[in-house]
Amino acid sequence: MIRLIQAAFSNFKFRSLFFRILFLLALLVTMTTVVVGYFGNRYSQNVVREEVRRSSIQMLEQTRRLMDALLSDVDQITVRLAQNRTFSHALLSGAGGPSEADVQEIRNYLLDSYTSSPYIESIYVYYADSGLVQSALVGPAKTESTDDPEWLPYYRSMKRTESKWFVRKYPGGGSDKNLSQTQVTLIRTTPWGGASIKGAIIVNMNQQALFQSPSFRLMRPGEEIWMVSPDGSLAFNSNTGMVVPAAEFSVIRDKLGSDITAFANRFRGSEYSFTAVTSPYTGWKYVDLIPTASLYQSGKDIQQFMLILMAFSIVIAVLFAFVITIRIYSPIYSLVQFVNNKREGGNGGAAFPGGERSELAILFSAFKSLKEQSAAMESQLKDNWPVLQQSFLRRLIQEKSRQHAEIMAQFAYYRLPVTPFGFFVCVLRIDDYPAYMNKYGRYDQSLIRYFIAKMSAEMAGPAYRLYPLHTESRDVILVCNPEQEVSPEQFRAQAPEAAERIGAAIRTYLNLTVSAGIGDLKQLAGSVSESYEEAMDALESRAFKGYGLVAPIWLNRDRKPADQQFFRTMGAHKREILLHIREDNPEELGVELAKLADTAEHAEGIPFRLVQHACFQLVVEVFQRLAELGFAPKSETELSELQEEVLRLETVGETVRYAAAYIRRMNRRVVSETPQESVPVAKQILDYIEANFDKEISLGGIADKLQLDPSYVSRLFRQEVSVTFMDYVISLRLEKAKKLLIEGKLPVKQIGAAVGYANQRSFNRIFKKYEGVTPGEYRDIHGQNKLSSDEIY
Repeated sequence: MIRLIQAAFSNFKFRSLFFRILFLLALLVTMTTVVVGYFGNRYSQNVVREEVRRSSIQMLEQTRRLMDALLSDVDQITVRLAQNRTFSHALLSGAGGPSEADVQEIRNYLLDSYTSSPYIESIYVYYADSGLVQSALVGPAKTESTDDPEWLPYYRSMKRTESKWFVRKYPGGGSDKNLSQTQVTLIRTTPWGGASIKGAIIVNMNQQALFQSPSFRLMRPGEEIWMVSPDGSLAFNSNTGMVVPAAEFSVIRDKLGSDITAFANRFRGSEYSFTAVTSPYTGWKYVDLIPTASLYQSGKDIQQFMLILMAFSIVIAVLFAFVITIRIYSPIYSLVQFVNNKREGGNGGAAFPGGERSELAILFSAFKSLKEQSAAMESQLKDNWPVLQQSFLRRLIQEKSRQHAEIMAQFAYYRLPVTPFGFFVCVLRIDDYPAYMNKYGRYDQSLIRYFIAKMSAEMAGPAYRLYPLHTESRDVILVCNPEQEVSPEQFRAQAPEAAERIGAAIRTYLNLTVSAGIGDLKQLAGSVSESYEEAMDALESRAFKGYGLVAPIWLNRDRKPADQQFFRTMGAHKREILLHIREDNPEELGVELAKLADTAEHAEGIPFRLVQHACFQLVVEVFQRLAELGFAPKSETELSELQEEVLRLETVGETVRYAAAYIRRMNRRVVSETPQESVPVAKQILDYIEANFDKEISLGGIADKLQLDPSYVSRLFRQEVSVTFMDYVISLRLEKAKKLLIEGKLPVKQIGAAVGYANQRSFNRIFKKYEGVTPGEYRDIHGQNKLSSDEIY
């Protein structure tokens, strides 16, 4: 070889040819690498930009829907009061003001509205004829003598009966920099129908609670969401709930449109990207802003990687081109010499067939040889049917098609004989998959999956033809075809029995269990993907019923999930658990954890991932609660490790037990590491509520007794107890009421009065809002029915 190269390089023609080929190959590969790198970098930046835009709009839409719901709830409170006959009568009472009866009923409504919404800071009604203002806690009084008369000019600017949101200066000024300097107010002029305005309903919002969004925990570094008032005068930061400084807000105020707006601008000394949406219902605007540098950080990393890859590829390409050039020169040189000899009539090689000596004949012969090789390769590929069959089956369960006849023809083409009696999919899921992966190596796992598929085909017997789709996952997918025509009733009776036989055989021979999800029978070949989706949906019930389950989809269709009631109940359990997390009382904590487990395990009909998410959210709340109390996490990745552990679990029972063990462990840590100290303010408030929950109590009155600022007491209570004062009072009252409804014989009206609700309608409304049923319905569901000797049936 070395001698051949030396002899070749001694020839000038060869050197010229060699370097031309080497240069062209190197140029071709280098240009290809540069072009691919350039367009790859541009594509990656476009993908990043589009993905961030979509995620920004998605986050803004979630925030908008949440805020629309909150603002709509407050607006509905004013609508219901405006439509109340008593209120309409009070508005027309003249200069003397409303009667005592009207005042009392309106006061009850205002008090119910105030206590039912944590976002309402105060609520008033204004009687224009008498110039009186009535609040939830104070009777009618002259407007100028009230604590907040500054809403009156806004009311006078309204010319007809309508509802408007205003952002104004906080009443009294507000010198504390830690508190808000603005007040968000809703004013609805009344009556509901009429030619002239007779008064108004005024609602002042708790700005800190209203605008502080929980989604800021999911934001990217430097990202913020601003909520802009309908008049465009102010914006609020959802991370803090506070007003955005005027200098910062002025940068984007003029660029906010009426629909979706996206733009970039110089902000805080660097480039920012802004995305804004406007609520069509409330007029509030929501703006997502994020530093542009953070958008393209991943793109810069990709660009650096592409540059390194491009340089490395060029070096490899040059070396590869040099080697290939040396290897291909010998046949090329021999072919050139061969053609020249033939042209000159020499004896440099054998004669061409038919005496052809042209270069075209040589090329034609080469093309013919390539065609023969291609035909041979195609024949060899067709002999490898298993790979083609698996590709066809995978496409069959992933794509729905209307070309049913074409799919039946493809079954025949891929040598998969089927009958025209329909198709269904059965998915066999290996139970306790993490333990299975730890027990067997990768090769053994593949053998076991193959054995399960073959055993299933044999156990199905003469009733079905089974074509397995082999995957390297926990699922063995079986595309099934009945041998004979069967009615839907016969199929639904036979298919679960066949799955039971398959599961029993697997337990016997492999000493492991599988759960089976069975999709419904589909008469058309293009609908196999629907049966596969049904089989996967049916397997969701395994999380609630345990391993070794046979789950046909037709047994799951009648279940209707009650997700709102489930999450409401889980929220109540979370509040109780967070209250006990600092207490040295493992028995009561165990009772609450048992209630949590019972709620989760009876949530069948709700997807397992939602139940798993709710349990993980509880773990996160406990984790954050400990961080607030000063207990540092064991490592920076502790929360990520907790998430991985929860996602690894496969059943509801395992998930709840893991969450309960974590909570007990954290409770022991708090109790053991917390120094003994005097009774805190929050504990005093809790004891006071426990003793006086059946009376009319308020946080302002408690703050006066403690000689503390009410806003400070409110923040301290929420920080220590993790719920607002009124939420805790309502939760305690409802727990006492439920106990009396189940165990006692008192009428519902007396039970409401016994827990602090003198107005029965208020008691019924609040009870149904939090429990989903009225007090009477709750007693019928949970109470013990007894035969009374005083009644005739």
